[in-house]
Amino acid sequence: MKDVYGKEMPPNPYRKNETMRLLGHQYAVSIFWYNDEVRQEIKQISEARPYSFSLAAASDIFMLGYIHVKRAERARRKKTA
Repeated sequence: MKDVYGKEMPPNPYRKNETMRLLGHQYAVSIFWYNDEVRQEIKQISEARPYSFSLAAASDIFMLGYIHVKRAERARRKKTA
């Protein structure tokens, strides 16, 4: 795929493997990007690691954690039902 200037665009990271495909299907906007507390905490982490941390990686890590928590909650509810 090419951008508006005709240059090749980098590959979509959300097509790389199953975990990234799972993350690509999540609606993270309201959970991550509009949550000021989480955003500030991630910003503090990125400032502490200026050469080894990216906001995109942080959002993926956050969403993956969110998915695992939801799965654990569902499994726990299923056992008690």
